[in-house]
Amino acid sequence: MDNRSLRVLVVDDDFMIAKLHGKFIDSQIGYKLVGTAHSYEEALSCMDKHEPDLLLLDIYLPDRSGLELLHTIRLQNRRCDVLLITAAKELETVEMGFRFGVIDYLIKPFNFSQLQAALIKYSKFKSRLSAYSEVDQGTLDDLKKLRISESSLPINPKGIDIRTLEKIKICILDSANPLSADQIAKLAGVSLSTTRTYLTHLVDEQILIEEQKYGTVGRPLRLYRIAN
Repeated sequence: MDNRSLRVLVVDDDFMIAKLHGKFIDSQIGYKLVGTAHSYEEALSCMDKHEPDLLLLDIYLPDRSGLELLHTIRLQNRRCDVLLITAAKELETVEMGFRFGVIDYLIKPFNFSQLQAALIKYSKFKSRLSAYSEVDQGTLDDLKKLRISESSLPINPKGIDIRTLEKIKICILDSANPLSADQIAKLAGVSLSTTRTYLTHLVDEQILIEEQKYGTVGRPLRLYRIAN
């Protein structure tokens, strides 16, 4: 693969989630966000315009399903891989995704470390694919190891609501500077005690970094930022 960044289109009906995932993808080395789409028709239009290498595709779209979009991509023979977002209980969706050749799965709810692992693995796959001049069984075995990854494993912590979690992450991601728990609570419209619970979870998952800012008096102020 050359030094060109891998171009990614995020397809999700939720504008805030699409924005969050898009910003994270754009921050990753070797990747470039080329757009976000929120429906089947908009996704096809964006693909015509941007010709992405990879789609981060949610199953639920307002006009037609993500699986229908995946099917259309294959029927039109578009040179685009798909990282499919689905729910753990949707076994039929997983089966159909395999049939249509998805590069990987992310099962809701997932965190940034799982998305990052899938992106790293895809980047390695593309790099090795372009490095081989001919194909033999050893080559295929090597490439197969970089297909479906362990990032698919579901994580659903007790008491964690995925929408509240994403809302808090978006508040921090949108800020140019680290934020305190009180600032995040006000931005997200969530109680301070609930915000602290979610911040602890995000730090434990290594999605956030907690910093301490020391003043002249009193306890140090705890600030939070997205981990690089």
